[in-house]
Amino acid sequence: MQAAIVLAARPPRARGRAGLAGVLLPAALLGTGVGVVRAFAGGPHALALAGALGTPVLAAAGVRRLPLAVALWLVAWLGHGLVAQGAAVALVALAAITAAQLVARFATDGSIAAGLVAVTVLDVVLVWGTRQVQPATTALHAAALPSLAGRPVPPLQDATFGSATMGWLDLLTPALLGIVTRNRLAAAAATGLAAGAWGLLLLVTAEVPATVPVLAGLALPRASRGPLRRPLEPRRPRGGPRRGGRRLA
Repeated sequence: MQAAIVLAARPPRARGRAGLAGVLLPAALLGTGVGVVRAFAGGPHALALAGALGTPVLAAAGVRRLPLAVALWLVAWLGHGLVAQGAAVALVALAAITAAQLVARFATDGSIAAGLVAVTVLDVVLVWGTRQVQPATTALHAAALPSLAGRPVPPLQDATFGSATMGWLDLLTPALLGIVTRNRLAAAAATGLAAGAWGLLLLVTAEVPATVPVLAGLALPRASRGPLRRPLEPRRPRGGPRRGGRRLA
């Protein structure tokens, strides 16, 4: 799914110029989400409700995506088992791409690339260092949602498929990578391979920081679209300027 998101993400036409926005926004989202769930009794329910309402809106952004988002929501609401879960994951993925495009309207590519590194470091610290993410993830996943026509609305506060659960940020980071990379196909392949290898750690531990595989795609040569180095000066013709086919002294 992370590899598919890298392939599907496209940069918006209007680009941002805020140098710190891309660095601060992803890390702030992760820290705020964990903090709200852990600090407030109603935090998990509030975030789950925000996901249930906001995810379909973000996923349906754009005329072309609206029918697909509506169909996926209906499958996630009326379906069962892995079919419903797959539709819900696809909705979260589409919403994450829209959210990444919104970030790119404020932040430069260079700051987004730096932000991907920063949020990965924070994710590793929170998951393996402080052990704050797993209780927050469990509480958020178990939050009750309202019903519609006698059926609960689709749980879109995370991306769950079978026994595997990923947070919103785990899908937002590959969307940000797809926006800043120069070669989405290579970045998607690197991210997918890294995610498969990284997921083998689940054989020995119950939780891994799922933002780490994105760094594999970011580490590719010329991965960022941003002005990471000075442009080369135009080459001047040898022998000095010419006029009328003759060389000037």
